[in-house]
Amino acid sequence: MAVPAILDNMPKAPTALVRAIAQLGVEVQRGHWKPDEALLVRLGACLITLYDCLKRPLEVLRLRRRLVRWGVPLVVWNRDAPGYMGKAPWRLKLLERAQLIDIYASHALADGRRFAPLQVLLPNAVDPERYHLDGRTLEQLRDPRGYRWDVSFFGALDGERYKEYRARARFFAALAARLDALGLRYRFIDTLRSPLSEAEQRRLVQQTRINLSYGAGCEYGVSPGHGLPERAFGIPACGGFLLSDRRLHAKDSFTPGLEWVDFEGLEDAVERIRYFLAHFAEARAIAERAHGRVLREHTYRHRAQTLLALVAQWRAAAQKAA
Repeated sequence: MAVPAILDNMPKAPTALVRAIAQLGVEVQRGHWKPDEALLVRLGACLITLYDCLKRPLEVLRLRRRLVRWGVPLVVWNRDAPGYMGKAPWRLKLLERAQLIDIYASHALADGRRFAPLQVLLPNAVDPERYHLDGRTLEQLRDPRGYRWDVSFFGALDGERYKEYRARARFFAALAARLDALGLRYRFIDTLRSPLSEAEQRRLVQQTRINLSYGAGCEYGVSPGHGLPERAFGIPACGGFLLSDRRLHAKDSFTPGLEWVDFEGLEDAVERIRYFLAHFAEARAIAERAHGRVLREHTYRHRAQTLLALVAQWRAAAQKAA
């Protein structure tokens, strides 16, 4: 069952997911909270954020009632679970009870919340037009002479201004001291203060033997980590070897040990770094398997196809029940 137009009511510029939906040939309309009949008759689904449901529930309810009359599901894709940007637990509980959402897709579902009758894990992904091998080959990346850094990380590190990055800032400060003692070459970049272009990001990934991932702002106050941040897909897409903090949903996107390597805490991170620096070929084999898995299953085109299939499933069931 084909999906007609999509109404994107998310407040920021179209996300990579919405852009991928458009690239699949689906018409995308933006910013209609009171869609008229001419638009409603063409819609297959409406996308909003979870925070619209929390901040403007009456407006969302009115929108949903209008959509339901035309057999159009209200869809949320949430990339901020399980921290939910610090929203009060009682607000989240009320939203669960209200059941304003028809389809809830999230990059993390491990906290067990039920916001909609139809829920699915929809992880982050990669846009291969932005993160790719940049003209290099996996074979070239097997040459250890092409690496400038032993360890690197780029991302938000300003824990003084932003409480959600305090744990990350403390971790990398402690890790830097350990790496200094080992005489290793590393580069940790706070992209809030020193932004990197996508080309610079790709170059750093490909010049680093071990690319790190640690923490996520959306998980402030939550432990252990749940969903996979975009870097978990972007680094392998560029051919880099990724060493990540432990993530509950990692096994849903990668095969642990073959495509995914993680650590638990500072001491484990140091030991893993030492191991994979001494076993470069093994690290490259893991990186290459992860690269293949990302391109086969984890681009935003894949996520768009999954979401459109869910919408088609919902619409078919709604028509059958009518």
